[in-house]
Amino acid sequence: MKIKTFLFIFIPFFLCAFLFSKANSKNDQSGTSGLSFLKLGGGARSVGMGEAYCAQSREVASPFWNPAAIAGGKETRISLTHLQWFQDITAEYLSFVTGAGENTFGLSLSLGKVADIQKRGEVPTAEPLALFEAHDVVFSFSYARDLTKICAIGVSIKWIYERIDIASASGLGLDFGGIFSPFARKRDSTMQGLRLGAAVLNLGAKMKFEEKSFNLPTLVKAGLSYTMERKRLKSEFTLGLDVVKPRDDEVKLHLGGEVALQKMLKLRLGYQLGYEEKDLSFGLGIRYRNCSLDYAFLPYGSGFDDLHCISLNVAF
Repeated sequence: MKIKTFLFIFIPFFLCAFLFSKANSKNDQSGTSGLSFLKLGGGARSVGMGEAYCAQSREVASPFWNPAAIAGGKETRISLTHLQWFQDITAEYLSFVTGAGENTFGLSLSLGKVADIQKRGEVPTAEPLALFEAHDVVFSFSYARDLTKICAIGVSIKWIYERIDIASASGLGLDFGGIFSPFARKRDSTMQGLRLGAAVLNLGAKMKFEEKSFNLPTLVKAGLSYTMERKRLKSEFTLGLDVVKPRDDEVKLHLGGEVALQKMLKLRLGYQLGYEEKDLSFGLGIRYRNCSLDYAFLPYGSGFDDLHCISLNVAF
């Protein structure tokens, strides 16, 4: 039963990733996608772990990485995240997840902003003609469900809006994914042991800015996560690995780990391969009762400023 479920759910995901990779190898699509803001996921924990998050289960920020990962959660959880990037780029994330019987629902709101962009004419000038801003808004509804005690699926529907100066574009996007826990004996045990995940993010028709059309930044992901608890030490260890294929770029590899000491203090380390500007990331978290505060630091090369991310999570 476990093998049949795995084949039925996950082989199509890996086939999609393979076909997507082959298609892009024949057609150079570098730079053909817009809305790069959609490539940024929410949550400081994920950033600190190198974005190796496709198979991490039951986190309130999971819909940004794999909508199936919220399945099985019974609590109501809220997460607020602030991200500070280079060139005054900021992003705010609000995520809400709640369980209702066998079903889990989520609502997410992402707000991105780039301030003080210089407007110049065809003739070079010492001073810009004006300053303007760019805004990105993504509102999504997520649904996930455990099909069996070892397998879950999920889907997110997104409304996407982007505005640059006085021009704007809007459209719809779709995410879908699955989580497979091959050694789980009961639903609650999926938090421990090995988990496999796969997701396709940002599917949708082209959007149009005035006269120019562009693709959504579709991502195909496959990942695994392993969590081990040491009750005597009151510690928990989590490792994650993701393989990511963007529509307009080469395959990327994400590695991450977390050590939870006394289940209160959490230390994180991540590494991303295949990127020119980023690799190592660091993070830490503090948990007290039903609240946690997470911070992540991601240094950038090539003269870019570093990325700082902070999240507040509350469970009810």
